[in-house]
Amino acid sequence: MTRAIIVAFHKYQPYGGKYYEPLFDYFIHNLSTVKDEFDAVYFIDSNWDIDPLKISQTLGEKGVIIKVNPHLRYYDAYKEVLPLIQEDLVLFMDNDCVVYKRGIIKKTFDLLEEEENEENKTNEKQDNLGG
Repeated sequence: MTRAIIVAFHKYQPYGGKYYEPLFDYFIHNLSTVKDEFDAVYFIDSNWDIDPLKISQTLGEKGVIIKVNPHLRYYDAYKEVLPLIQEDLVLFMDNDCVVYKRGIIKKTFDLLEEEENEENKTNEKQDNLGG
């Protein structure tokens, strides 16, 4: 199963972007240290103006920027973006999340995959029983 991370970056004010940059830089650097644990990371860019060059230099082809209307609430932005995601499993991360240990993202996806497989087994049994 393919694995994607979705993270929203919303700049609430049009000014002060330079103060947000260290947060963003650390986030993508931190993700780059575990990039073998996911297939793609989607950055929901809401007025943040994420630099595609930074993403490609840090995460390569795994980083995808999706711009959304800055007037959307997080919930509405996710609703707009989710149909574009092709991966099987999705992990939502907040933009101030710190991955403190290698393997933690993989373990989370493994648990999701295990749950998905169990649900499919249950559905198969019901189908075989005529349910």
